[in-house]
Amino acid sequence: MHLFRPVRRRGAALVVASLACVLCATAAAKPAHAAKNADKHAAQSLRSPWDLHPVTLTSAKYDCPTLPPLPHDIVAYDYYSDAKHSITDPKRHAAYQAAARPFLAIEEATEHAADNYQSTGSREAAACVAQLLVQQAQANAMTGSMSSNQAYYVQNWAIGALAVVWLKVRPAGAAALGVTPAQTAVLQAWMKTVAGQVEDYFGTEHEKGAGSGRNNHYYWAGFSVMAAGIAANDRSLYDWGAGTYKFGVDQIAPDGTLPLEMARGQRALHYHLFAIAPLVTMAELASANGDDLYAYDDSRIHLLVSRTVDGLADNHFFQEKSGVPQDTPENGVVKGSDISWLPPYARRFPDPAFTALLNRAPAQPEGYLGGMPPP
Repeated sequence: MHLFRPVRRRGAALVVASLACVLCATAAAKPAHAAKNADKHAAQSLRSPWDLHPVTLTSAKYDCPTLPPLPHDIVAYDYYSDAKHSITDPKRHAAYQAAARPFLAIEEATEHAADNYQSTGSREAAACVAQLLVQQAQANAMTGSMSSNQAYYVQNWAIGALAVVWLKVRPAGAAALGVTPAQTAVLQAWMKTVAGQVEDYFGTEHEKGAGSGRNNHYYWAGFSVMAAGIAANDRSLYDWGAGTYKFGVDQIAPDGTLPLEMARGQRALHYHLFAIAPLVTMAELASANGDDLYAYDDSRIHLLVSRTVDGLADNHFFQEKSGVPQDTPENGVVKGSDISWLPPYARRFPDPAFTALLNRAPAQPEGYLGGMPPP
């Protein structure tokens, strides 16, 4: 399977005189046109892909778990033992897993319920999601101090997942969800607060030129902030997320790789897959709002997807460029979790290779993406 296809970029040479004429002809009209579009955007409520695919409510039973609220402060530390962040330290990893367990528990519980609602229409499943989320909001979870960079990553991944599960059940309506307008307002305000903290942290890292402000962490932050922005109908959060998508796509090299992810040694292919997931999902979220992020920069995202999917079939390119054998796909077998982002992409951009890959490894829920991918 060889999907890598170079995408022709815009020509560097421009006919200056012709451009000047076009600019002169449109200069007067452009401000009014831009203002009109901005006003139109501002007046529209932000939507998600799940708003466009309503589910019929049913009386299917669902057993909602009882979970404590997440902590106000997050204490977590990283677990890699090398400068490339490619080799896991078992002791530190065990400590991290213990710290992350409550977050994974609430993500898994809400994602399972949200996806159950999506597949069965269960009122009880939808109400379960709302109940667990309102509980987090009322406890003001995850809005306190962060012990380290890793703690900020945990906060980021959690709010992105929780925003998406809300988007999955939100179309069921307040009556089915069992939430009052006041509870909905508290939930939206909480999501805005946490997303704002994510934006502040990763925005500062970006301005400093730090790795987490330029690599996959930055794209995951964009996804989380964008999803929370849609959940809270906050266009500034949504727009910030779209900006991280554009930055990420701008990093794609002519050979379809991401330099900062290629620097991850034996995990280079793994982290290319990890970076694609938020980028593709942001493009899907944007599409629901009439914004075609896939087309940005001459549709350059396709370079990244093609190169990375090729790597799942034969990872020698990644091995040669990174200088070390790759740990992905694990034992040579592609897992559904490797390509959780692929179904919506494959629907938009059909390719027999995508179909064959998904037949061999059907996509599985991805916790950081809020479960199953957008419809």
